[in-house]
Amino acid sequence: MRPVGPEQQIAIIDLGSNTAKLVAIGYRPGYAYRHVDQLRDVVRLSAGMRRDGRLQDDAIERAMSTLHSFRRFCEASGITEILATATSAVRDASNGPAFVERVARETGIRLRVLSGEEEAKAGVLAIANSVADPDAMVVDLGGGSAQISEMRQRASVAGTSWPLGAVRTTERFLGSDPPKKKHLKALRKAVQDAVVPWLDARDVEAMTLGAPGISEMAWIGMGGTLRSLAEAWQARIAYPLDWLHGYAFEAQDLSTLTEELVAMNEAERRSVPGIGSDRADIIVAGAVVLDEIMRLSGRSEVIVSGQGVREGMFYPKLFAQSPDFLADDVRAFSARNLMRRHHDDTTHSERVADLSLSMFDGLAAHLGYGSFERDLLRAAAWVHDVGMAIDFFGHHRHGSYLVLAANLHGYSHREHVLIADMVRWHRKGRAAPEAAVGLLEEGDAERLRVLTGMLRVAEQLERSKAGRVDTVEARLGDSLLELVVRTKGDAALELQHAAGSTDLLASALQREVRIVTEREVLA
Repeated sequence: MRPVGPEQQIAIIDLGSNTAKLVAIGYRPGYAYRHVDQLRDVVRLSAGMRRDGRLQDDAIERAMSTLHSFRRFCEASGITEILATATSAVRDASNGPAFVERVARETGIRLRVLSGEEEAKAGVLAIANSVADPDAMVVDLGGGSAQISEMRQRASVAGTSWPLGAVRTTERFLGSDPPKKKHLKALRKAVQDAVVPWLDARDVEAMTLGAPGISEMAWIGMGGTLRSLAEAWQARIAYPLDWLHGYAFEAQDLSTLTEELVAMNEAERRSVPGIGSDRADIIVAGAVVLDEIMRLSGRSEVIVSGQGVREGMFYPKLFAQSPDFLADDVRAFSARNLMRRHHDDTTHSERVADLSLSMFDGLAAHLGYGSFERDLLRAAAWVHDVGMAIDFFGHHRHGSYLVLAANLHGYSHREHVLIADMVRWHRKGRAAPEAAVGLLEEGDAERLRVLTGMLRVAEQLERSKAGRVDTVEARLGDSLLELVVRTKGDAALELQHAAGSTDLLASALQREVRIVTEREVLA
């Protein structure tokens, strides 16, 4: 398959209460996308609002300076489509409309001020297109506000917002550094008073409908505060992957980290890996709010999302023709997106996937495998050659690196590692776990060998990239696996190379593997 139409570029601007971010994205609607660049500036737009409910002059000037910079970036980059949003600070400020008018007049950027409900829905859309769970509670903690949304069947069914963001709660509750116990207690009480009635109402609604309650659903969190906390914890435990999206952050670990940050002063917090100097003064309030929300949720972990409002605003562009702007299959689209970013023509990879899955379907029952393994094999087959974008020689190693550098949405970190290892070994070698071995589980080493064995044979059946092998059928006996191949034209090259690549599959299955043509079987 080849891409349809030229790549378009868009800049998504999110003017938040703490930070302003611009992400530049190149995309072909419905086909693929890539992040081109990102700019970030700490503007603290909501700083001082508690005094009179207005955006303060110094905060406005910081925001204007950043937005002028964003505009210059777009002009220099040739990006003409800009989608800019403002959230809690501008939404709640009495002089918010005047600020929006000034931004348009001086920069040409037209800010769309999102309501709390719109902001929550954008967050849900980002989650719906980046995780596999169709049902989840989505927590978004920013600088000015905190939102919780209920997602059922990948759609927002309820959501609300409270002025509990990290900047606002720091100014409102934490008057000393380190904070006093009575101030922390008051902050936790404010979270309880705001959140508990809403959570109770959602549980009653779920009970009425016979649906899982909020404590039975996955809880997924987004926002810079949570990502900073998760990054700090990963640094502490020497987490083997440099990924935040999809990280299962244990609630107990969040509580432990929160207690430690509460006892530090700002200078000490600045030295904590992952926190950063621009969050050290507000991280305590944000951590306490998140810790209290997770305690109220009854869940033992929060899944960290690397996406947010910006992506939620982008998906209607990418999936403009899809119902509700949703990818049909999050996992499939993500793997194909990586494949399409590195191949102008994806026909070969798609054929290898088809042949791999034909073998898998004939062996799955014997192996006790199901959709888990099938999905891994499909994804690895689609992306097995992405390393060609670097060089042919060693492309299996390059490909594994690119898979690990990317983020395959919808796949757990364990699954991601298995896919990377399958790409690593799809040409030759022992097919032993290599990437982040500590994330794998019992049986994964054998699983890797079997699936990689299928992938290796399938690629050789597509050796000429001419599609001369039409189908392959696996016929398993006590001591022999016959792979019956139907060909179109002269497929001698493919048959020869496939026959020479059966050793891994044979070893994994403890059977001889023989490749025969349908014609030979009939004879």
